[in-house]
Amino acid sequence: MTVSLKVRMPAFLATPHSHMRREFIYPHRSVRSFRVTAAKLLSAVFTAAVLCGSIAAYNAEFFTWHDRLCVTLLEWAGVPVTGEQTIELFEGLSTAVVPAVPVARFESNPWRFVLLAVAGLLALWVIHHRIALARGFVLFLVALLLITACVVAIHPSSQFGAVEFGQIWLRGEVLVWLLLPVFSAAMFTLVQPIWLIGVTLTVLVQVFGIFWSAVRMAFCLAVMHYSGILFVPILWFALGILADMIYLMVFYSMAVHWNASRYWRRRAL
Repeated sequence: MTVSLKVRMPAFLATPHSHMRREFIYPHRSVRSFRVTAAKLLSAVFTAAVLCGSIAAYNAEFFTWHDRLCVTLLEWAGVPVTGEQTIELFEGLSTAVVPAVPVARFESNPWRFVLLAVAGLLALWVIHHRIALARGFVLFLVALLLITACVVAIHPSSQFGAVEFGQIWLRGEVLVWLLLPVFSAAMFTLVQPIWLIGVTLTVLVQVFGIFWSAVRMAFCLAVMHYSGILFVPILWFALGILADMIYLMVFYSMAVHWNASRYWRRRAL
């Protein structure tokens, strides 16, 4: 809802320059309204249904494409891929294939883990010292790192490999891929003045989500190859669902900013 505030100046407060004042105060773009039409609503529902149905019906092809991209990135980074292994995700979905990557273990070189833990704590301390806004978040990451280091040192049997991590990762991302069209359709198709632009943005966000998932998974597996599971909780928290929410918000902010500068009336100077 858009609210216009009309200001009337008493005669005794009028000045020679009072005629230069704007009669109406135009609201900030954060409270400007948009009209939801039947065409936008139908296109949003149709787009979300088609994308969700495509993910469910062709999930095997999406898993294969995701795995191929992940393996390619690992090979480009020089991380050895010893093979691939089939995993189960959810009932009703096809099996997926994830790359098998050698993962460093605490027993093989304990001092490496100690040095990596100290280096990670120092890096987080620098961020905590320099970026005041991120201090609460950094303290949470410090707690995750300390807990993981203690668990690995006390119970080395708690460590797991790349295949187990890939199964955990894909289970979370499949849920995101199935829910993403609903949020994207509501956030982009309904906001855009032209429904076709909203549909295009919704599809692009879905493609980006799958691509970005493979990139993040490859990065996590590369880190595990050199540091084991020491940083896995931090990576899972920062690059998991949180990263999915962040890129969705970034795309939405870009779309709203573009609408505000192109379709909504600019504030008068």
